[in-house]
Amino acid sequence: MRTKPCLHEEPRSRWKGLARCLAGLLLVGVFWLACDPPQASAGTLQQAEVEENCLMCHADPDFVGSFPNDELISLYVDRAKYERSVHGPAGLNCAACHTDLTLYPHHDEQQICTACHPEEGGVPETEYKPLRAKLSFTDRREMVLSINESCRSCHAHEFEVAVDCAHVRVLQGGNRDAPVCVDCHGGHEIVDLASQPRAEVAYMCGTCHKAVYSTYRSSVHGAALEADSNPDVPTCVECHGVHSVRGPRDASYRNDSIAICGDCHANQALMEKYNISTDVFETYLDDFHGRTVNLFVGQSEARQGSKAVCFDCHGIHNIRRPSDSLSTVYPTHLQHTCQQCHEDASIRFPSAWLSHYLPTWEDTPALLVVTWAYRILIPLVIGGFVAYIGLDINRRRLDQRRAKQRVRALAERELEGYEFVDETS
Repeated sequence: MRTKPCLHEEPRSRWKGLARCLAGLLLVGVFWLACDPPQASAGTLQQAEVEENCLMCHADPDFVGSFPNDELISLYVDRAKYERSVHGPAGLNCAACHTDLTLYPHHDEQQICTACHPEEGGVPETEYKPLRAKLSFTDRREMVLSINESCRSCHAHEFEVAVDCAHVRVLQGGNRDAPVCVDCHGGHEIVDLASQPRAEVAYMCGTCHKAVYSTYRSSVHGAALEADSNPDVPTCVECHGVHSVRGPRDASYRNDSIAICGDCHANQALMEKYNISTDVFETYLDDFHGRTVNLFVGQSEARQGSKAVCFDCHGIHNIRRPSDSLSTVYPTHLQHTCQQCHEDASIRFPSAWLSHYLPTWEDTPALLVVTWAYRILIPLVIGGFVAYIGLDINRRRLDQRRAKQRVRALAERELEGYEFVDETS
């Protein structure tokens, strides 16, 4: 016999079905979020779409842009070079740097090609012509300076470091040709300079500083760099900095140049490789020039010493071996070099200087005796004064102690013969 179903069973079965549906949707959602294929593919398509849209024109080697002053510039982008650059593997597309190009093909209607597009006034039968585009910038330099600002979005630290850079100061002074990021690092073919031959650094700086580069190449540092890309010799950035570029005209650079040269020339292991004594650095710090310069090092950066530093004698970019007849410290040139500061220096003036050599018994016995006399007498004299002062202080303390003891003994003897009277009785 069949029993009549309970009134509560039908609503309960409906709730069970709804719960199963919700559970199934929840599982599908969890799986969707875990895999997230649509989001990844959308990002990939967007990246590819941006590149293909841009390269549809910019992959043409004949694509040229013109400025209002009739100056031309190639707008060709070599995709292979870009993919080998530091930006390519990082996944940066064109819009990452060209942030002002918000519409396709660009924001300026004049840049739309009208040769082949009928809707823009062209005809389908038009024969092939190199792509041309009118650029909205006044000239090439204005375009470079505008695009250069997009570097700040990723490289803010480098911009902060370069605030007081010599290049930035020149640019702010109105010289638009002062180098910016793009000039040194390039546009689409930016490479990691650390992985490039070190000579490339000097060559890059030489694109602007042609005379300096020519002089540097003939110096002892530049010649070794070009010959075998010697890793021990300094390039431009080791002496002048990378983004915080400074030079001899900066107030603080003159004092700091001693430490810059000392980074190499005070390194015993490095100098032994080239049979160069570190005495050249130590003897400088011990002589009149070095000791005077040291007085200014710890003071305000705006104040600089007037005494000779390394580059005053050896040159800035034209540094040569002392045995080189073209060197500023070659014996026949020393008088002229000294006369830069000592105008009345005679031909015998340089002979009074040891040329960074330590005094020896064979070459300068009298100077060696005087040197050791000072080394012995100065500690003895100063030590004698210190000992004398110490003994004098000790003697004064003993005299004071004995005087107090005599006064105390005299007072005790006087008190022994004194009788006390009790006035309260």
